[in-house]
Amino acid sequence: MNNNSAFTNRVIASMLSLTLLTAAGCGGISSKRLKQIGAVVAIGVAAKLIYDMVVDYQSKQINDEGEVVDRYIENHGALPAQPVLVNYESNIKPGEVVTAGNDISIQSKLEVVRGADSRTVEIQEKITIFDNEDNTKELKSLTKVVNTESKKSGAFENEFTFKLPKGMPQGVYPVRTIVIVDGKEQPAKNSQMQLVFNGRFKGSFERVASH
Repeated sequence: MNNNSAFTNRVIASMLSLTLLTAAGCGGISSKRLKQIGAVVAIGVAAKLIYDMVVDYQSKQINDEGEVVDRYIENHGALPAQPVLVNYESNIKPGEVVTAGNDISIQSKLEVVRGADSRTVEIQEKITIFDNEDNTKELKSLTKVVNTESKKSGAFENEFTFKLPKGMPQGVYPVRTIVIVDGKEQPAKNSQMQLVFNGRFKGSFERVASH
């Protein structure tokens, strides 16, 4: 993060904190309302820090189209009418509990087979990080093309890498990854994980329900 971004983050945090303190000084403000305002402050800080965060992506093909086609036909007798996501798995490294400022990677393996009449297919992978207080609020979303050069089906190993910015509010940040084949999200094969940082695990680890 550059100096300008760091300065901006400090200003935002200070302004939001001032709003909280002002509200606290007003009569008639309930403790519940103060907690709600505090949550808004945390969301604002997290959103700004995550927005500036850099996410790198790498993809490596491990099986070419011919191999996955032969394997699919051997198991199913014929190719599907449309491209199909055959396998998909995704994991957080070094684990579910991570620390801001250290490298975090979302490593995945996926296999897509082309359709019977398809000559090309676009395979994308998308990562979304959600807020720890409001799990429906997206803080960061990034979509990358897996088969940029070949435009063919196959098996791939991929990796999203990033460092959670220091200053992020502590909590559980759900992370969802999904494969998109020819513009269609694949509901049956996605890994959805929760990300915990600052060295403390709050609550049990859960998988978010597939979409």
